[in-house]
Amino acid sequence: MLILPLVSPRLLLRDFSAADLPRYQQLRGGSRCGPHDSALEASPAFSAQLLERFVDQQRQQPRRAWQLALIRRDDNQLIGSVGLRLSLSPGIAGFGVELAEAAWGQGYAAEAGRLLLDAGFNQLGLSRVEADTAEGNLAARKLAARLGFVPAPSRNGRVSLALSLGMLGAETEWRLLGEAGRLQRLDYGWRLSADAASFPDGDALWLDHAPQAQQRQRWEQRFADAFPDRLPGHCRLRWQARAEDGPDAYADWTAAGYRYRQAEAWLLGEGMLRPAALSPMLTMRPLSSQGDWRQWRQLLRDACREEGQGGAQLERRAERYRRLEAAGHGHVWGVFDGQALLACAGLFVWQGLGRFQQVATAPQVRRLGIASQLLSHLAAWGLRRSPRLLAMVAAREAAVGLYRQLGFTHVGGECFLSRNC
Repeated sequence: MLILPLVSPRLLLRDFSAADLPRYQQLRGGSRCGPHDSALEASPAFSAQLLERFVDQQRQQPRRAWQLALIRRDDNQLIGSVGLRLSLSPGIAGFGVELAEAAWGQGYAAEAGRLLLDAGFNQLGLSRVEADTAEGNLAARKLAARLGFVPAPSRNGRVSLALSLGMLGAETEWRLLGEAGRLQRLDYGWRLSADAASFPDGDALWLDHAPQAQQRQRWEQRFADAFPDRLPGHCRLRWQARAEDGPDAYADWTAAGYRYRQAEAWLLGEGMLRPAALSPMLTMRPLSSQGDWRQWRQLLRDACREEGQGGAQLERRAERYRRLEAAGHGHVWGVFDGQALLACAGLFVWQGLGRFQQVATAPQVRRLGIASQLLSHLAAWGLRRSPRLLAMVAAREAAVGLYRQLGFTHVGGECFLSRNC
């Protein structure tokens, strides 16, 4: 649910009330408020019907639509409305905004749009927002582009547009942060901020387009502007991989102390799983006791030593996973031989998308098919709860072959440049 009102430097978004009717009819009746609407849609009667619908939305249980009054704070004047409407598909909503002609050209529509979109992604957990406008409505299309919407080819005089997070790995990592992570839409991508106590390295920029080799200082300044409280030198960028990406393409970045990484996205859908045979000698269950979690931390220290996962970082991860488990999103599972933990993996699910986490096998039992059995078991469990399961895999041949063998398909990659100072 949205927590109202929503407030920005110049605007306040709140629910409509019946008392707003005269002003709402006035602003919608302006000669240019809806230049692409019919005369009927600008009539006082039609505006009254709309406002009645907006008030009725507030009584829905659960609520699925928010058309909010757009209030200018300096004079408390109603100057338009902006709305989100949940679709039948999980995580997807429709978007629309209208603005009185007298308020045009002052950035109010973009400010209101960003305010509501940020709330939609962070409070409602949206992953995609869609809009529709007339092909000739250049002002609406310019606003949509400014907010990050991408247009589809026009059809029958209409243009469909969509704003999404764009990267499944980034989206699921944001969701893994829970309340510790917050998204904000910027002109060039997304700003992810994270509670430093829970995820000290979490602040990042997700870019709409890959950074260019000669633009390092520009992006460092943008990062500093986006995160003014960060220590100088810290910078984390992420974008959707292209064919030309690779370490050589960012040699000037790595020479300046940046680490370049690339992870591949592997997706499993309904009917795609090729299950592995499960050994009756092994037990697979969620971690439950303090002893289980102590073994988990030790297993990850042994199995992932090259990734630099220290005790404090693992403890923060464990706390975050336990919070997600308490919220009903999933579990960290283990393969046990008696009381001994041999392998582990997490699987957490949100609104039609699941994500595997921290897959590791004890060094002494690797290459015995234990990880394959665990992932197969988790995938069967996850597909009963979500139509899509995602694994992000570094370009290591053994891991790639494991997911391919289970039926996962490659759907792209994501690139990272990071420097921590």
